[in-house]
Amino acid sequence: MEIKENKLVNFYFKIFPEIIMHNHTYRLKHFVKEVSEEYCSKGGKIIDIGAGTCQYKNYFKNLQYFSQNIQNNQQESINYVGEFEILPSNRFDYVLCTQVLEHLKDPNAAFKNFHRILKKRGKVFLTTIMAFEEHSIPDDYFRFTRYGLRYLAESNGFKVEKIEPQGGRFIVLSKELQVLIPRLIKNKYIISIYFCSRIPRDILARG
Repeated sequence: MEIKENKLVNFYFKIFPEIIMHNHTYRLKHFVKEVSEEYCSKGGKIIDIGAGTCQYKNYFKNLQYFSQNIQNNQQESINYVGEFEILPSNRFDYVLCTQVLEHLKDPNAAFKNFHRILKKRGKVFLTTIMAFEEHSIPDDYFRFTRYGLRYLAESNGFKVEKIEPQGGRFIVLSKELQVLIPRLIKNKYIISIYFCSRIPRDILARG
């Protein structure tokens, strides 16, 4: 029975394109692609904070790409393994930080370190979530509005160039259904409603 249910769930996710079924990851990739197209030609060094598998490395072939994570990955491709304190000051032209801020116990400290490790006029490209189900439990701590992000940025010396929501009410609803239906298929007696990411994305410029 379990095998049959898993096949139904897998089929459900395969029949719809990524833009529908995984809209948040689709929009993340689109954002990173936009950033790379605008800034790659200018050269410099970029560090991917919370890089995980370094899935965005190939977007930045014309930049010197560095990665940070609290632990190394299976490919051992993380340059800086550990917390922010191990990162050198005034070293990087760009910081990429996607879907990490909500997992940090002290987001304000993260912005302080962004400012510390960037060169003058360096930029932060950041995405995080305003509404989403709990994930990576227990390391899931915060959700952010555009006003909270602006406060964190400006109070740590950044000039906010752009904050743009990704999605809206219909994306929230679609994500609820996306997650709810497979879970109902797998467990007919427990109904849990999950909320989708409305992903604010930031471009911050160090003053």
